[in-house]
Amino acid sequence: MATAVARAKPQKKSGRTLAVAAITTDRYGDTGYDRRLTDKILMAFNHAYASGAVKAANHLKAVLADVDSAERAEHQRRNSSAIVLADLWVAFVKARNEYNTLSSSRDAAPAKLAAALEQMKEAYRNWSEAS
Repeated sequence: MATAVARAKPQKKSGRTLAVAAITTDRYGDTGYDRRLTDKILMAFNHAYASGAVKAANHLKAVLADVDSAERAEHQRRNSSAIVLADLWVAFVKARNEYNTLSSSRDAAPAKLAAALEQMKEAYRNWSEAS
């Protein structure tokens, strides 16, 4: 099914054509919406924490708290806050790391490994249902 993509008309500035919107739409497609700032910061936090950049993740979480409280007040939203989602992501990453540690160990008990797997699945389920 083909969809028509609205193209931004290029604007002239100093003899150069600026068509950034058209270029990004051509390259990445038209999303149809723009994410809130909290969504973008939360994605950066998730990536930083999951890749082990804990110091950067902590800075992002502080920024996330400020932006989230301002957005929630401005738009009077009552759904899950971005901080709750960040905490659920931290729980998942910790459960994942525990499972990875146990699964790479030669002397891990099968019951303990199965419990760690279930804990990781539950943590991911909690995060994905709250998102």
